[in-house]
Amino acid sequence: MRRRSGGAASGAVFVLASLTASVSSVAIAGEQTAAYRASGAQSGLFDQYDNDGYSLSVASGEGGVLDLRVRVVDAPLESAAPYPTKALPDRALSPAPEREAFAREKAQGSATQAEAVRRLLVAVASEVRYDADRDRNQDPAAVFASRRAYCVGYAELAVDLLRRIGISARTVQGVLRTEKTADRYDPAIGGVYHRWIEVWYPDRGYAFSDPAASVNGIDARYIPFDERSLTRPKSLTITEVQRPEGVLGYSRVPAGTTTVLIRASAKR
Repeated sequence: MRRRSGGAASGAVFVLASLTASVSSVAIAGEQTAAYRASGAQSGLFDQYDNDGYSLSVASGEGGVLDLRVRVVDAPLESAAPYPTKALPDRALSPAPEREAFAREKAQGSATQAEAVRRLLVAVASEVRYDADRDRNQDPAAVFASRRAYCVGYAELAVDLLRRIGISARTVQGVLRTEKTADRYDPAIGGVYHRWIEVWYPDRGYAFSDPAASVNGIDARYIPFDERSLTRPKSLTITEVQRPEGVLGYSRVPAGTTTVLIRASAKR
């Protein structure tokens, strides 16, 4: 669940240790932690943020900086929410028969929403290729037609498709710590401004996914903003206090030319 107490592109490779267990198996719970320090006029974009399996704690430090601590646990997602859902497709969506058919086809045969999310997000990762061109339209219709996107397009398309099969989801903006070779690397934050998603499970609350890289879990390099930033922050610095430590037991599943990491779901 998300709790308040008070984005952007990446070509980075999502790197995590994995177990050899199958997607449906119950992995031994692992944990990964990291600590960062945020400073600058826009450090207030961060606040306490809790989702299923993920927690960002924020504390005021000396000199007005914020101490950020991330903890990720890979215990299986304990959702038994059934699929198909009783919810109707989001009526705010514009008619799009091809995307609706695609979403239904990929989720077909799923017994739970977690399974439907896995099948649909693996399909998105399989069929959409990363394209760093910032002039390319990133709305769901354009991405679905071209099968090209950077992180914004991946997130927007994934949310659109999930909503069309009655699963609530929304995009998230924040920072992803990466290697210096990553597309759009910003040394001030030690990574890239990034966009991913969170999916709502009626019996568990929100869980993070990165449509280009992972399902129902992320790692400790992800630091979400508490609120949407409509423009790229101009005054934000993030330094690493403790690099990500620990092993997460996510399964690896081939998805076209890439590999998607998947947090296990508990057997029902």
